[in-house]
Amino acid sequence: MRNLSFKWCKWDKRYFIAALITLICSIICGIILYKFVSINIYFNNYAKDYIFYIFNFKNSKILISHFLSELFYFYIFFLIGYFTKFKYVTLLFIFLRGLYFSVYTAILIGFNAFGGVTVAVLVFIPVSLISIFLSCIIADCCKIVNKKYVFFLPLILAAINTLVLLIMVNVVFRVVIVIV
Repeated sequence: MRNLSFKWCKWDKRYFIAALITLICSIICGIILYKFVSINIYFNNYAKDYIFYIFNFKNSKILISHFLSELFYFYIFFLIGYFTKFKYVTLLFIFLRGLYFSVYTAILIGFNAFGGVTVAVLVFIPVSLISIFLSCIIADCCKIVNKKYVFFLPLILAAINTLVLLIMVNVVFRVVIVIV
């Protein structure tokens, strides 16, 4: 079990506190900007399509787009954290991700009352929070990973996050829909 022990990793508590404060500020900004963004047709179409694909269990379009976006963001966090000493620059991307997260959550909840709340609570919010947490881990601990495998770390974590989305849609969401 010592292979899975994280005692060797020195966590930067100031970075995680700064990331948490940045996330909270971005969520507040997203809730405030919800009214202005909700007029945009692209955000509304994305919310409609997301709810439609989740309720009809058409996972391929959601999974492919989710995997590619996670891969993009995780590699941004990795490149900043691994090749520079300025990992606090990643707080800007955490702010952007948190802003989009809160805006999409507000649109999902406000757009389609019961269906949007169900999709947001059971699928979108947990997967997005896990994604932001994994981004912080990549930026903080990428220099500790073995040099042979370090460039595959964002790819592996993007696959894990996509697997979490798959489980949330096909197991958790289906169970709730069957019960209701």
